[in-house]
Amino acid sequence: MDLKKNYIGKALFVGGVSLTLCGQALMLSTPVMNNIVSVAHADQVAPTTTNIEIHKTMYDKADANFFEQEQNKIKNDGTQKDSTFNNKLFHYNPTTMGKVEFTLYDITDQINKVYADGKGLTGFTAGQSKEAQGRVAEISKDIDANGAKSKFLTGATVVGTKAIDGSGNVRFENVKAYDASKPQKYHYYAAVETKTPKGFVVAKAKPIVFVNPYTNPNGDGFLSTTYLYPKNNTQKLHFDLTKFAIWNKPKNSQPEEKKELEGAKFQLYRGKPGSGTKVGGVLTTDKNGKVTADNLIMGDYYFVELESSVATDNPEATTQAKVSISPIAKNDKNNKLTFSIGENGIEPNKLQGSLVDYGSPTITKELTNGVGEHKSLHIGDLAHFKSRVDVPANIMGSDWKVDATGQEAKSLPYSVFYTRDIPQLHLKDVPAERHLVIKTSDNKTTLKEGTDYQVITGKNQWFVNYVVKGVSAEDKAKLDAAAKTGDNDKIKAAINSVKSGSVSDTVAKEAGKHLNYDYDEVVMTDSPMDTDIVNDIYLIWDDGSGLREIKRTDKTITYGVHFVKESSGFMGTGIAAQKLQGAKFVVQDKRTGKWFNGWKDAKSTTTGKKQAQWVDNYKDVKEGVLTSDKDGKFSLQGFTEGDYKLREIKAPTGYQLMEETQDFQIGPNTDKKTLATPIVVKNNEKTTMPLTGSQQLLLEVVGGVLTVTVLGGAGYWAYKKKNA
Repeated sequence: MDLKKNYIGKALFVGGVSLTLCGQALMLSTPVMNNIVSVAHADQVAPTTTNIEIHKTMYDKADANFFEQEQNKIKNDGTQKDSTFNNKLFHYNPTTMGKVEFTLYDITDQINKVYADGKGLTGFTAGQSKEAQGRVAEISKDIDANGAKSKFLTGATVVGTKAIDGSGNVRFENVKAYDASKPQKYHYYAAVETKTPKGFVVAKAKPIVFVNPYTNPNGDGFLSTTYLYPKNNTQKLHFDLTKFAIWNKPKNSQPEEKKELEGAKFQLYRGKPGSGTKVGGVLTTDKNGKVTADNLIMGDYYFVELESSVATDNPEATTQAKVSISPIAKNDKNNKLTFSIGENGIEPNKLQGSLVDYGSPTITKELTNGVGEHKSLHIGDLAHFKSRVDVPANIMGSDWKVDATGQEAKSLPYSVFYTRDIPQLHLKDVPAERHLVIKTSDNKTTLKEGTDYQVITGKNQWFVNYVVKGVSAEDKAKLDAAAKTGDNDKIKAAINSVKSGSVSDTVAKEAGKHLNYDYDEVVMTDSPMDTDIVNDIYLIWDDGSGLREIKRTDKTITYGVHFVKESSGFMGTGIAAQKLQGAKFVVQDKRTGKWFNGWKDAKSTTTGKKQAQWVDNYKDVKEGVLTSDKDGKFSLQGFTEGDYKLREIKAPTGYQLMEETQDFQIGPNTDKKTLATPIVVKNNEKTTMPLTGSQQLLLEVVGGVLTVTVLGGAGYWAYKKKNA
């Protein structure tokens, strides 16, 4: 009997101890040992079924070493441990960290099959506890390594598979416990984490192998509910976004390569694009163009690019050093910088993306044939303009890549890309005299109208539409209908509404480069002097984020000058000078050496406006002769600035022809100034024939007397002239 008592005592001792190896818990209730103890007609006191409740816990991966220390591990003895959690251990939260499921396997038969010695997991004495724990470790290791293919799970009975609830718990009820039909009269179970969210969980919980039923810690009864506490080494996720830039600044006619952009700003949002809520603060790209959004939990996210020192949403930005914020990176429904972390988690290496922003396109406009500092022209002249139109590097779509969605992608090509030239007051568009030529950036290829662009002429303005390839029949019909009306607003609205097509292949090859324009407008003959004559050109485009428009302007101007023809006055003194009618003059432009030959009649010009004519020799001037009127006045209107000379070719009756030409200038304000104070052109009166003999002597004698009386004589002379 003493021997029997000794075995019973050991059995009770083993039954009250929780044995832990490598994080696995072996929970042993009071066993019947190798038939040594035999009780005839025993009453069953152990429960036939119990409940199993798994409380999923988690800790940050930074605390992994802390939980490797024995004193910090949870001691699974089947009782509730929530109140004993340290401040580094938390209930697993499936709403933020992803869905977790546990499957409870009844592995009783598999254990007795593998271990055919009849001991199972409970047929050991206290001194054999290491062997029992070795079996638990072997089972757990095999399940961990082979999953459902483990020899201990193959053919095992699945009690159930359940997801943890919002508190991180899952409960299995009425689980088989004491069973006299089993070799050791107990059921053995494995609680296995069979669904683990990617990314959030660094390593899923180790399988827990246990015996059911389980004696309570006091050894005076059995637990009706056994509580288990598997742990997960977890982490919150982060997303790395890299920002690149490509400027429209070609080198050697080649577009720039993309490069990392430092200083760009982003805001992360959670929710649907356009209506999400901010997550954290503003993120700024580092020297490698990267921002990192940390502490991500389950949810739908998107990045929004903000205005910064290196990126703008304003096409009229003062500096082209700023790239244009991508249309797919704005806080609207078109945002494509989206990623989602669902209940299944995500592989951390998928949480990265890239975005390419492009330099804002621009346009230039320059009058190239104007004269002088103020680029003046004659009325009727063709004002020749050159424009340089940037072709956006993303004309065929904007690049972005979000690995969380699996693919690198591009937005759609621009469906709106055109220029609009608007001559302002006193400048006229004459289609036949427009002489439009558009060439590639290297000037080697001339674009073809109808193939590479479409010209639509409105009322004194014209459009160059580059979206000509793959345009839908519906969009084409709208454009054609608007073009027939000639209405500027209708044409603009039709082009802006196009939703299909792209630029031609030739234009697409110029992406990141530019196109060169040459064209003419007519300076109208009603142009006022000293007034800017303006021509505007607009570049309009839609990169998918809405219409953008920029305007560039250049101007010309025309000038005039006024003259008055006078006599040289009494004895050349200018006193009592008279306005002279009938003097005739010709004018030479000293810059060109040519002589003005008047205005060619508008009816005979191709522009419909009169035009200045010029000849090489003043003797050939026919139409350009200027004649002083009864007030001695004559003028030039609608001329370029510069130096000129006046040559008299016929003097007024009774006056000498001018001995020399007279220089003058035309330029800013000469018209206004000389209208008030005309340039005086003088003529001397013809002298009488020389006197002879005593008449000459008499003149010399009385010379002194005449000198004395000159003032009185001048007054009398003036009186006679006035009343003649």
